[in-house]
Amino acid sequence: MKNSHPVIVIFSLLLFSLVFFSAGTGTTDDQSKKTYELMYQDIQSLKLQVAELASMVKQNTAELKEIKDQVKILNDLLRKSQAADESLRTEINNLPLQYQKVNSSLEELQFQLSTLQDILQAVQSLSEELKAGQKGSSKSSKQPVTKKTEPAASQPVQTAVVTIPAQEMYNNAYSDYLKGNYDLAIESFKLFLQQYPTTPLADNALYWIGECYYSQGKYTEAIESFNDLMLNYPNGDKVPAAYLKKGMSFIQQGKKDEALATFKLLVSKYPQQEEARLAQQKINELVGK
Repeated sequence: MKNSHPVIVIFSLLLFSLVFFSAGTGTTDDQSKKTYELMYQDIQSLKLQVAELASMVKQNTAELKEIKDQVKILNDLLRKSQAADESLRTEINNLPLQYQKVNSSLEELQFQLSTLQDILQAVQSLSEELKAGQKGSSKSSKQPVTKKTEPAASQPVQTAVVTIPAQEMYNNAYSDYLKGNYDLAIESFKLFLQQYPTTPLADNALYWIGECYYSQGKYTEAIESFNDLMLNYPNGDKVPAAYLKKGMSFIQQGKKDEALATFKLLVSKYPQQEEARLAQQKINELVGK
């Protein structure tokens, strides 16, 4: 019988606070949209987990009923026959243990299912609030646009464009990061993303932008960079590290609940990664405080 991962219940309890507060009250429409997209992804994940748990509960309920019926039949046989076969006695003695195990598993699954359904409802409610806020923001932010007139140029001006190879540009930006030249590194990584947004190093560039902001103590900007990485490069190899550093950023901001939710989401999504082990350590530290 398949058992649900125990961390599902833990991370779900704080998931809605993560997706809601990570956007912040002063975010732009674009940032709110990205936050909503992250929220939507987590809602879909929760829906799948609810469906899986519901299936497990149904299966366990059927097995429990079957064991109950077997216990009744065998107990009736035992009462009617004092000369019951030893193998029958052994089977009867083992059934209560079987019953207890399945019953315990069923109770745990029912608790997890109830918890996930409550959290899913809460996240969906927050989703509706965020969408309503976005609509209100978009209406209030509409301003008349004044067209700018540019003076006609007598001669077209040609600008020389120098293209640096992707690996060289990335290495230069990373070198600036290692030297502590964070502002320069951020600008270099952003320029790299403009010119090479589809290369295998693009997700790395976004991650190091977040690291630069983190090193500068600009934790809100760091979180935004890590969110951009998760949204634009969901299959990138830097996603687990982005979750970990996003949680660390929340800790630096004093947002314990959001940090816990982020770490637990990391452990749930990437249990085999080294970042998950580090996240579990942080969870233990935060819970112990």
